[in-house]
Parts: sequence; structure tokens; C-alpha cells
Amino acid sequence: MQDVTTIKKLFDESDIQFVVPAYQRAYSWEVDSDRKQVKQFLSDLLDQIEFTKTEIDGKIYRKDYFLGHFLFETDEYNKNKFWIIDGQQRLTTVIIFIGAIIYELEKRKKIEHKIIDLDGKEIRIHRIKENYLIKDECAKFEAVAYDNSDFYQIIYENNNITAQSTSIKRVQKAYSYFKKQLERISTTDIVKLKDSLDNTVITTFKVDDKIRATQIFAFQNDRGKDLTSLEKIKAYLMHKIYSVSNDSKSATSDIKQIETIFADIYKFSEEISYDEDSILSYHCDAYLSLNGTSIDRVKQWVKRLSTEKSNINKCKKIKKFCVDLKETFITIKRLEKLSHNNSYITDCLILKNATSIPLFIKLYHFNGQDDSAIQTIAKMLENILFKMTYTIADYRTDNIPRIALEYDGDIKELEKNLYNIQKNGFQVWWEFSKNCKAYFEKNKWHYQPKIKYVLWKYENYRRQLKRLHAISPVDFKNKYAKKNLENTIDHITPQNPNFTEYGDEFKEKYLNCIGNLALITWGNNSQKSNNNPVDEIDKYDSDYISHQEIRDLLIKNRQWTEIEITDRMGWIIKFINDNWNLA
Repeated sequence: MQDVTTIKKLFDESDIQFVVPAYQRAYSWEVDSDRKQVKQFLSDLLDQIEFTKTEIDGKIYRKDYFLGHFLFETDEYNKNKFWIIDGQQRLTTVIIFIGAIIYELEKRKKIEHKIIDLDGKEIRIHRIKENYLIKDECAKFEAVAYDNSDFYQIIYENNNITAQSTSIKRVQKAYSYFKKQLERISTTDIVKLKDSLDNTVITTFKVDDKIRATQIFAFQNDRGKDLTSLEKIKAYLMHKIYSVSNDSKSATSDIKQIETIFADIYKFSEEISYDEDSILSYHCDAYLSLNGTSIDRVKQWVKRLSTEKSNINKCKKIKKFCVDLKETFITIKRLEKLSHNNSYITDCLILKNATSIPLFIKLYHFNGQDDSAIQTIAKMLENILFKMTYTIADYRTDNIPRIALEYDGDIKELEKNLYNIQKNGFQVWWEFSKNCKAYFEKNKWHYQPKIKYVLWKYENYRRQLKRLHAISPVDFKNKYAKKNLENTIDHITPQNPNFTEYGDEFKEKYLNCIGNLALITWGNNSQKSNNNPVDEIDKYDSDYISHQEIRDLLIKNRQWTEIEITDRMGWIIKFINDNWNLA
């Protein structure tokens, strides 16, 4: 393998194979996110094709594209097998793009019969496959282990499959995007694109042991390179393990242990919707400190390990941090599964997940087998978060993160602490329940997004009285449905009526209070007009019990005025006072 080479020469070596290690994150490049790396990859190549083999004064000139630096670790058993330490996202995209080119060329060959390269020779498509994809039944590129079978089916076999991981969905999107774009351009330009990719310049560095690979990767990626915080932390900890190990043998063993742990972490990260760097931040909130970036906090913690006299203890603590981080990813996966169901844990996550998650991380770490006790804590936490969310006071203190950081497993002591907080708040001068109660009774402006939570709870309370199924958090948050099924807030008597003119008192005290607000889907809201609600009673003939309550009032009184709004507000406020112990 040469230090400076081209993509084609990199793959052209006999029996060569490139493999993404399990401890690397799976494919993460996006087509349609803010980053759009896949589109940029193709755009860069398209910019090059006008310079592909240009003849000037009888001489051939080429303006080559540079794809960056790649770091490989030689497999200890097979010297032709290389683990991709740095550059796997780019190399994976190269293979996806080559797969799309092969697909399009094979399709066109059936029509054009011959496809000619830039030298006037016929392109042998099977040779492209042998160079980049598979030769002698051996795949030249393998994705991360848990994705590789699906990756092979998509790119090597061009089969449609049901993606099992987020990363494979990204592979499918990239492959589909490349195929659609190639369909739109001429065969000549596709040939130029392929030639441009063949001659794309890269630099490579090959190492034969994990220690050196770890050193180089940590050095390169501690200098602002575009990696996630989790990737930088992984490189940093692997390097630190090496620096405190007593000898190369133990260092290699310790690094392998961390690689195994991060292999599991990345697998879990593909199974949950939370961003991996957010999870890292929650973990640092729970275990390290509350100030600085995740990277800063981890480095400060490692720096404090210098007081440890034994290198063995330093290694143990670094590995323990990695084990706890893996456990945090498992906990997040557990929380996400729980969040599909109605529970106090779900309520806490909806109200303020950034405050709640670090405490749940510690609870499941120390008390994971005691679901009943955790639910008790979650109920108290929900009460606290509710009072902090809906209040006339200007609370600037939230000690829950500090409580999470200091929690050591004594759940009875935590329960006692939270019981006092839900009664009195975090400061002795707070009037916790009184200020929350005043938000609903004295404040007359409730028209804001956060009121959806209260109306959802009220709807489920009314359903419970009728022994009906509650609206799940998934349906409330519209996690999987279309925009027109998303819940929003609607005024029962409209903000801008076409049937009357509101007085100043009505606008101030009644129009935007909770008695005149209803939880409604976007689709239904778009159908509502500025008409008198009495003329649109059928709009409230829905499965929502709270809508039926509005409908019945309209039918009974044939009006929607201060009287009806006050009555309905009274019913909702009674529920709030009883449910959150404000009375």
C-alpha cells in the first residue's frame, strides 16, 4: 500500500480487503439533513469531470480530486486485510457510489450494447466489480459487522431489503440518491465520473499494531476534525489507556477491551433515536460535572486521575467509565421503549428530558431492578417539573441535575428529598404549589405550546372516568404519523371572529384562558374557520372526550360566552388541583 495513491490503485492490490471495525460508528453520512455529506460528495466529483483528461497542445492534463487521508491497521492474522481506523465514512461512500455506477452502466449496456471509456476502449463492467467490490468470491469492503449482511445485499446484490438499523437506512438513501442522479446524466459523463473517482488522490498510513493506531488517531482527531464528541472521547480514552498501561502487552489488551465496549455502544446508538453526543452529555451530567463540553469534562476527570499512584487503578477507572457509558446507552434504549407508554417516567421526559434523563441514568444504574421505586421517584419528579413549568414565579434554580450527579443509590433518602422539594421547591422562600395554582387561576393567558401537556392529561383523565383507553405518548407527540395528525392548540371561540366583536375584558380574561382552548389535530384545525362555534358543533363530534364535553355545552346553551368558558375552566382547574396536589 502506497503512501500517496488513488482510489483505484488502493483497491486494485491483489486479495486486499478493507473492514470497518466493530468499535467504529456505523455509516452516518446523510442525504437530506443539514450536513448533506452525500450530496457534497457527488457535487465535488461532478465539479471534476470537466477537467478529466483534458488535452492541451497535444498533451493530456488531469486535475485530480483529493479525498483526504486514511489510516489503516493491518490485521494480525491476514496481512492483506486492513481495519479502517480513520476515513471509513468516505470509503463507505466510495463503495456505495461505485455500486450505483455499476447498476446504471449495466442498465445502459442493455440498450447501448457497448460503453466506451475515455481511451476509446470498451468498459468491462465485471472488471469494475472485481476491482472495487468482489474478487474470487471475497468482498473487498465490509461494513461494520452488524450492518455488513444488509450492506452486502444492497450494494453487492442490489436487493431491496427492510433496513434493521438507522445506519443501513442511510446506506439505502445514499444508494438511492446516487442512482437517481446518475439516471439524469449522459453515459459519457457517467464514464467521466467513474474515471474521476478512479483517479481520486488519497494519502494513506498503515500501522501494524493497535497502540500506534490509537496514538495516531488520537493525535489527528484532537485537532478540530469533524468527528462527533463521542468519537473524540473514544480516541482520547484509548490513547490514555495506552499512556498509563505498564507495558505494551497490557496496553493492547486494555485497548481491545475499550474497542469491544464501544462496539456495543455504537450498536445501541443505531437502535435509539437520541443523538449519541446528547447521550454522552447526559452521561457526563450524571457522573462527572455540570460545566463545560462533554470533551472538557472527560479530560478534566482524566487529569484528576493523576493523583492515583497506581497505573492499574487508573486503567480500571478509565475502563469503568467506558462500561458505565455503555450502561447509559442501554438505559436510554430502555427509557425510549418506556416512553411509548403512559407512565410518570414518560411524563418527566416530555416536560423536561434534559433535567430528567441524568437522574434516570443514575436510578437505573443503582436501582435498576426496583421498577416500583423508580416509578415512585418519577411521580415526584413529574410533580416538581410540572410546578416549575406552570408557574407565575420566575424560578432560576433547578437542583435536579445536581441531585442526579450526587446520587449514590440511597433511594429512600432521594425519595425524602424529592418529597420536600415537591412541597416547598428548591428555595425556602418559594411558594411552590401556590404559584403553580395561581398560573391557572389568576393568570388568564394560557395560549402557548406547553399547555398541550395539561390538555392531554385532562383528556386522559376524562377517558379514565369512562374506562376508555388513554391517548398514548406516541399518539400525543405524533411520533410516527403525518403532520395533519399532530396535536396543536385551538381556540374554541376564534381569535378573529367574523360574527361579533370582542370587548377588551373578554380579550384579556377569557379568549386565551384554558377554558377556551382545546387540544386538536392540525388537520381539524385547518378546517376550522372564524365562525361562531355554535354553528360548527359537528367539529367537536370526535373521539376526544374533552371535545364531546365542548359539544355538549354548545348543544345545551346554544352559545359560547364567558359563562361556558368559566364553567369549562373550572372543570379543568379542579382536575389540575387534584392531580398535582395544588388544592
